[in-house]
Amino acid sequence: SDVLYMKAELKYVTLRTAEHTHVLDDSLAELAERLGDRFLRVHRNALVARNAVRALERRTLAGGERDDDSGEGWAVRMAPVDEWLAVSRRQVAAVRDALVALGR
Repeated sequence: SDVLYMKAELKYVTLRTAEHTHVLDDSLAELAERLGDRFLRVHRNALVARNAVRALERRTLAGGERDDDSGEGWAVRMAPVDEWLAVSRRQVAAVRDALVALGR
């Protein structure tokens, strides 16, 4: 219940809580299957806890997470850590739907 998001980086998955970061050997696909509907795929490299997502906005993103040459792309703001994670174009509609379902 403390997990905010999981992000794949190279061979590992980083699991983030409000207070700690942990490194896991599991694949993101395995974790998504085990965790079910509490988590939402926002990008090929990220799963987020639905209840931790606070906003979806267009933002300037780092190199590999951009939609185009402008450097802009969609991102979700994660609470309570106030971090932004990239959302792929393919997942934007699902993230919007999830936010509406949560009343945000």
